[in-house]
Amino acid sequence: MPKPPKDIKPLLRYFVNLFRLHVTGKNDPSDTVRVIPVSEKAGGESIYEFKIRYRSAWKSRRMSIEPLGEKVESKSRCYKVIYDDMLVIKIPPRPITDFEAYLNQINREHFIVTRIQKKIPCVYPEITAILKKVPIIRLPSYVPPEDAEKEYVDLLSKDTGLQDFLKIGDGFVFFMALSKYRFFNQVIEGLHHAVDHARQEIVKNGPQAISDFMVFESMFGSRNDRIYFDMHALVESYGRKIEEALQNVGIEGSIPDFQKQEWLFTHIAGLRPDIDPDDLPEGVFEQVERITKELTGDNKPVIEEFRKIVYKVSKNKHFYSNRGRMKGLVINLLNLLYRLKKRRVAIRDLKPDNMYVAAFLDGADHILANPDAYDLGLIDMETAVCFKPDRNGRIQQPLLAGTPSYATPSHIFGNKVLRAVYGEELPRIFYLQDMHAALVMIFKIVTGRALFVNAARLMMEISHIKKKNVQDFDDLLKVYKNTSRTFWKTAKTEFSEKLQKYRYRLENVDIELPWHLKKFLMSEYTHEFKRTGDPENKSRKKEYQQTLRALDAQVPCDFLVEFLFRRVSAAMFSFEWEEKNSDT
Repeated sequence: MPKPPKDIKPLLRYFVNLFRLHVTGKNDPSDTVRVIPVSEKAGGESIYEFKIRYRSAWKSRRMSIEPLGEKVESKSRCYKVIYDDMLVIKIPPRPITDFEAYLNQINREHFIVTRIQKKIPCVYPEITAILKKVPIIRLPSYVPPEDAEKEYVDLLSKDTGLQDFLKIGDGFVFFMALSKYRFFNQVIEGLHHAVDHARQEIVKNGPQAISDFMVFESMFGSRNDRIYFDMHALVESYGRKIEEALQNVGIEGSIPDFQKQEWLFTHIAGLRPDIDPDDLPEGVFEQVERITKELTGDNKPVIEEFRKIVYKVSKNKHFYSNRGRMKGLVINLLNLLYRLKKRRVAIRDLKPDNMYVAAFLDGADHILANPDAYDLGLIDMETAVCFKPDRNGRIQQPLLAGTPSYATPSHIFGNKVLRAVYGEELPRIFYLQDMHAALVMIFKIVTGRALFVNAARLMMEISHIKKKNVQDFDDLLKVYKNTSRTFWKTAKTEFSEKLQKYRYRLENVDIELPWHLKKFLMSEYTHEFKRTGDPENKSRKKEYQQTLRALDAQVPCDFLVEFLFRRVSAAMFSFEWEEKNSDT
């Protein structure tokens, strides 16, 4: 395995020191701990083993680290760490070195959580999450769990040396305990990860399909007949070669045809056959391995075509078997938007990496189809804002950041600019930022694909342009309007192309919306219509009435994502409409 990435090394050092403390009871760097990379998974999760020699015996343990989400310059970097249990560790973009400033940031996130936690499960920073793992820091046994956080704060305020256990690198970091819940991104990936299913399909049904033309056609269609004949010839050739090899060692006919086919199709699936060489006559295993590798290597194009058609069929079967789960997830995502709006809170960085399914799913993924059986929980409140104006009509300035694939230009411009553009609509702009992220997630839930790629690249460019024009407010306002025009035109084009390309998936997942969600979406559309609609325009009024009727029926996801995109883009691009209106 390659060496750990540069950003992972400080995390490893922290947990190495924690391991040393557990083993030796002291933090003595002279006690060398070996860090051994064990494995690295496709999703970015790396597993490491720690070893330390103590009192003539080797002690060891493992941990895993996985970066979460895209790296955003002005936002903290998050990692999933499994060390005894699951933690999310958030490292600020600029080190926080003052303990009071660190606590203030935790308290700010706690303030947001207290507004929404009765309705929405949340995981938020607590120093208890990590300090309970530090063996040299112990609270008295009489301290109840609900008072542990305050007790730890008091202890670290008095003994400032202990504050180092909250630091990684040069500054304080945030620790969150996630228990055994699954990240939302893992659940979405599971809906579309058909590779394993395709491999099973090859091993389970491949031999029968290639031995019976009618079975093959019923599974893969008549357009792929040529592949059947090529694969049939390959299987026949394989059987002959195995028999010839067995004759050469004098054990002809000792291996049945089904066993030969199982070996071949397991190899075609990219798996290793479950064969114990000791169960076979001497030399047979080596002969079978050689023939299998030679024949599959010589027929690679045919095998690749066969794999592709199996994967396509398996992917479609996987999709249809998961439609119920997709519907449940979409309903709960809309439920999350509804609850956030009711509590006057916008998260402003909603994305699968910052969310989890608040239910234990081990072997029970079928519950995803029942939205009443679980909720979607939130992990990171760093960018969140309460958009209810105070007595003076002000809204607190949130952190200007967002993940490009899920964000809009409004995420990275301050309240003063947004107020100048949208006026009293500013609170609506905040919760529509979450609606924009939600429609991107709905698209991904159903298709397994990213909705915005070109628009995401533009977000990074807009951030750089903004930095060059921060001095003058009027210039900054122009930058926002100009870059927003470009962004929304690009986003509209990209949205139309992706909608057309994946409509066959989206229209096959229809949602029966609960009444409160119908009312929620209808009210958004009605608000927009009253603000920008012309009551005398008959075609516009007809479209409005037809849309409300459509929301009241079963809603296919192609209609749903288009409806949400139109609401967000119409609101955030409204200054364009107003400027044209004022010109006329």
